[in-house]
Amino acid sequence: MTISERVKSGVFGGVARVERTLWGREAAASPLGEVKNFLLPLHPSALGAVIHATPLIPALRAAVPDCRIAVAASGMALEIFRLNPGVDVVMETPNPFKGLREAVRSLRAQNPFRGQVFATLTSTGNERTRVVMQSVLSGASRRVGFTVVPELFEVPLKFDRTMSQIANNLRIVEALGYGAQHFEPQVFYADADVEFARQCLVELGVDLARPIAIFVTQTSVTQRKSWRVERFRAVAEFLRERYGAQIVFVGTAGEAAKIDELREGLGFATASVAGATNLPQLTAMLKLSDVGVTLDTGTMHLGRAVGLPMVIIAPAWSPPIEWLPLNDPRFVILKNLDMASAPADYIIDEVSVAEVTGALEELLGRYPVGSTR
Repeated sequence: MTISERVKSGVFGGVARVERTLWGREAAASPLGEVKNFLLPLHPSALGAVIHATPLIPALRAAVPDCRIAVAASGMALEIFRLNPGVDVVMETPNPFKGLREAVRSLRAQNPFRGQVFATLTSTGNERTRVVMQSVLSGASRRVGFTVVPELFEVPLKFDRTMSQIANNLRIVEALGYGAQHFEPQVFYADADVEFARQCLVELGVDLARPIAIFVTQTSVTQRKSWRVERFRAVAEFLRERYGAQIVFVGTAGEAAKIDELREGLGFATASVAGATNLPQLTAMLKLSDVGVTLDTGTMHLGRAVGLPMVIIAPAWSPPIEWLPLNDPRFVILKNLDMASAPADYIIDEVSVAEVTGALEELLGRYPVGSTR
C-alpha cells in the first residue's frame, strides 16, 4: 500500500467511525437480513452499466417481497429507471461528479427513508468515491456493494472477472443474506414512447408491415470495437435483397454524420434516427423491429432487454462473459479471436461478412419476421 493509499484509508476509516457515532448504533445493530428499505444511487458513465443494474430490482423483490426500493439517479440512469415498476421512488439528483454538494443536498431533501433503517446498494459502475460520498453525507449509514473505499462499507465487494456484470450485481443480494435469482435486463417504456417510435419510423418512410433491421454501426473510438464500413454495407445489401428488409440506423447525435457517410454508399434508401430519440423511445423502436446487426455497445444492451434477435460483432480483446448475452438463442455472438489487449489500430477484421449474413439467416429462420415484435 502506497503512502497516499494509507492516508486515504485512514481518512475514510475516521469518517466511518464518526459516522457510526453520529447516526447511532441502533441501525448498525440489526442484521442486514432484517433491512427492508434499499437505496440505489445510480450515476454510471456507461449505458451498459445502467442496464446491467436493472436485474437488481426484480432480484431484490424476489428475495424481500415487502421491501421498498428507492433510486437516486441522473442522466441515462434516470431515463432507464424512471418507468421501472419495481421501484417505489425515483429521485432525480445532480450527478455527484458535476456537483457533490448539490447532489447531497438534493438526496437529503428527497430521501424517503430519512429517520428509518435503510441500506445503500452500489452496483458496478457506481463504485467511485463521489457516488459513495453522496450517500455518506446524505445519512446512509449501511452500505453494501462495489466500492473503491471499502472502509465506508459494511460489506464491500470487488468485481469478479470470472462472472458477468449481472452476476456480479446479484452478489449484492447474496451479501444481504439471500439467494439471488438471475434476471435478464429490463428496460420499460410508455405507450407514448411506442407511438413516438411508430410515428418517427413512418415519417422516415419505413413501412411497419415490412421487415425492419436495426443497424448499430458506431461506438466510442476509445473502445476499439469498430467493423469496416464496406462490411456493414454488404450486410445491409444482403438483408435488402434476401428479405426485403428496411435498414434503420440508430445512434447518438454525435454519430449521425458517420452514419450518413455509411448510408451514402448504399444504392437504396435507408433511415437514420441517430440523435432523434431518448432511451425509452429508442427501446420501443427496437421492440418494433425484427432483427439487429450490432457492435458490442450500449444500444445492444437495450436490444437484449427487449429480446430483439441480434447478430453481435464482438471485439477480440473484451471477455464475452462480462457484457455479452451468452447462451441465449436470440443472440448470435461472433467473436473469432482472443487478445489480451487491443492495438491502437484494431478493427474487428476477424469477423467476416459471410459469417454475419449466415448468422442472420439462422436468426430469421428461428425468429421469422414479426414474431418478436
